[in-house]
Amino acid sequence: MRKKSITKFSYLTNSILFLITGLTIIIFKTKYLNIFHMITSLSITILGSVTLILNIIKAKKIKDISISLSTLIIGIFFYNNKKKFLTIFPITFGIYMLINGLIKLITYIIFKEKENKNYYSILIGSLVDFIFSFIMIKSPSKNINNLANILGIYLILFSITYFKDFIKECYPNKFLYKEKRGIRITLPTIISALIPYKVLLKINKMLKSNQKISNYINNNVSGKIDLEIFIHVKDTNIGKFGHADLYFENTVYSYGCYDESTKKFFELIGDGTLFEIKGKEKYINFCTNNSDKTIFAFGITLTNKEKLKIKKEIKKIENDTYEWNPAENKENCYATLLQKKTKAKFYKFKQSNYKIYFLLFTNCVKLIDNILGVTGSDLLKINGVITPGTYYDFLEKEYKRKNSNVIAKSIYTKYDNYL
Repeated sequence: MRKKSITKFSYLTNSILFLITGLTIIIFKTKYLNIFHMITSLSITILGSVTLILNIIKAKKIKDISISLSTLIIGIFFYNNKKKFLTIFPITFGIYMLINGLIKLITYIIFKEKENKNYYSILIGSLVDFIFSFIMIKSPSKNINNLANILGIYLILFSITYFKDFIKECYPNKFLYKEKRGIRITLPTIISALIPYKVLLKINKMLKSNQKISNYINNNVSGKIDLEIFIHVKDTNIGKFGHADLYFENTVYSYGCYDESTKKFFELIGDGTLFEIKGKEKYINFCTNNSDKTIFAFGITLTNKEKLKIKKEIKKIENDTYEWNPAENKENCYATLLQKKTKAKFYKFKQSNYKIYFLLFTNCVKLIDNILGVTGSDLLKINGVITPGTYYDFLEKEYKRKNSNVIAKSIYTKYDNYL
């Protein structure tokens, strides 16, 4: 049996804790904010002090010592300036809402020509975000209580998500295979985006010290793996946020902007491109050795009905494509190298939303989520971007559940394959 760490009791406990915390924040705002200020400022001060001492003892670089010293100074400043400390959070939240609003506005501008009514809701969402952002940034001190209410409501909704998982564990037969998607409150994008990279750091540390990584993998699969989701991550600036693709019926499907000549707006936008590779061995070898990536592979078991739905969705996507040859660009880019090494076939889109790749909306995870979504996958975000990190967090939790169709996890590195 595979190792599990999430039980019915832990789901129920987490649900109750998040509910109590959320209600406490809403009801006792002043007391909570005072405690929050004290704990946070002292934590920053202690962190700065400890790292500064360690960096001096270990004779670290001036850069590391400067960062530790800055952390210590910030902690002391926050401790002695509670009002300024508390106003930072409404401003930070306002900036976060502003970024969300900009993402939605750009999404609307890119896709408005599709005349899809759904995109008007994106425009309305953008305007709402801009209004909230303006209110928070303009009068941060007056909106501390409002921010506390928002945080409290978010935690209450988070507790509902955990309670739903508790019910699923109690009555698995009613929820394991379903027709419609649910809504799942996920971690904020800014937190979830770097989850795969944090796991990568742990794996690398274990490999260097020759430790076992059995807690991260599964050696005894009970059930047939019908589909795999690959989450890629590497130790580079953009690589830390990861990439995702799907392996189904001996074919790897991956979506992105692989035509370098079409990239614009800081490489956020370009021609959407799909590639397909028969078999996964050459592709995994290419990613781990040529691209120096670590891949986390999650194996999923499906019913015959679900497999038919996925085939139909993939066929629907393929019907809107035409073949594209990376060699047309006459440059030694990632796509041409991948084509040579794996015999990958590349396709561009005729008219669907995938025609335009937008890192913050129609990205690699969007295609996978749309394909897997026909089975009733619960990862449907109310707001913001679905990142590879968000998907990793979702799959990891599903893998740890006792009654889940995510039944396997493997890790592939350039050093070895942990199957």
